Amino acid sequence: MILMMIRFYALLFAGWLLIPHSAYAEPAQTSKTPATAGFNIKILQSLFESMKRGQAYAYARHHLPEMEGDPYFDYFYGVSAIDSGHASEGVFALERVLVSFPDDQVARLELARGYFILQEYAEAKSAFETVLATNPPKRVKDTAEAYIDRIRTSESRYRPTHSGFLEFTIGSDDNVNAGVDESTEFLSFSFTGNSLAQDDNFTNLLGSWSYSHPFSPGWLFETTLTGNFRKNLDLDLFDTSTLTLQTGITHLQASSKYKTGIIAQQFNLDGDDYRSLAGIHFDWQYTLSEQSSLNTSLQYAQLDYTNTPLRNSDLITLGINYVKSFSVYLQPVFFVTTTLGTESAEDNTSVNAERDIYSLRSGLVLSFTNTLALQTAIGTQNSQYPVPQFAIEREDDYNTANIGLLWAFARKWRLSTQFNYSKNDSNLDLYDYERNVFEMTLNHTF
Repeated sequence: MILMMIRFYALLFAGWLLIPHSAYAEPAQTSKTPATAGFNIKILQSLFESMKRGQAYAYARHHLPEMEGDPYFDYFYGVSAIDSGHASEGVFALERVLVSFPDDQVARLELARGYFILQEYAEAKSAFETVLATNPPKRVKDTAEAYIDRIRTSESRYRPTHSGFLEFTIGSDDNVNAGVDESTEFLSFSFTGNSLAQDDNFTNLLGSWSYSHPFSPGWLFETTLTGNFRKNLDLDLFDTSTLTLQTGITHLQASSKYKTGIIAQQFNLDGDDYRSLAGIHFDWQYTLSEQSSLNTSLQYAQLDYTNTPLRNSDLITLGINYVKSFSVYLQPVFFVTTTLGTESAEDNTSVNAERDIYSLRSGLVLSFTNTLALQTAIGTQNSQYPVPQFAIEREDDYNTANIGLLWAFARKWRLSTQFNYSKNDSNLDLYDYERNVFEMTLNHTF
């Protein structure tokens, strides 16, 4: 019981809701650890508490034959093994800890995390529920509940499931219509009215619902319906609404997830039909390790504009995304996405619907606690238009940067504040604009 209490209050969790790692205080009963030549428990503990989990695992692994079975050693070794990509070894070590200390809920929590990584969801859920039954500290409770939510999602492999979220946003936008600055001049044209940048406050409502139904081992039918509605306070002309339906088949393997499906979307401007989209996509997600993944997506879409059919086009895009998390201080998660695309106009004389697209976006998430995180990202997109306009082949560089603070203040509730900056530079000045958007969003998942 003493060991359990010490661990409860020495445990430090880091990671955005779902990736906690413990920092174990110096045991009060170190006299139980045998004085083995060549091994020093304080060295292992120091590496562990410094979040050098890979080094801690290597050090412990070297002394495993002589130290295996000591509960203090097994705890440090087990958690370090899980955090450095050796979940099976970590699970066995933590199971030994619980043989000596069956009431140690911190070790049980780490064991449950190991089960989850190994996709042994029944064992993981049982262990997390056992921890919750002891009325643990709030951080431990939040972590266990977050993992149980993840397990429910993973259960879609063998039973029908559904989930969704609602978001409400209020914000301020200094260029609602992506208009040019009033000082812009182009071929002696003067810009007035809706061509100039206009600022306004806005509200936005976003909702999504997903349903998954397995029909064979490893095969799922999935569908998602999403609605996004933005209302400007004064500039009704630029109110937008978007409805998107995606449906398809997913195939799950040990390290890969394959998905193919169709997508249909309707975009309205000021309550009127503006553009429709219909397409097909192929996705592949590959788990490189327990801390990194690679995602690729190929999509073909047909875009039809209700009132400007000259802009109708076919769009093909290939996207590659890499995500890597690190078991160090602040539990950083790095991501980078690159996209290649080509848009072909149905009317090959269209100046704005024929283009090649190249984009790159990267970002970083830092977790201060298991409920508070900072997210930053920057991106750039180059678009080249081969059909001359005003005797010029247009080329645009669209650059973005954003920073946001996310706070999960209650289970299934999140509040975020975000600032978004964007700037479009074109060799045709009439397409130059700059935009700053500040927004606060309340999110609820169900």
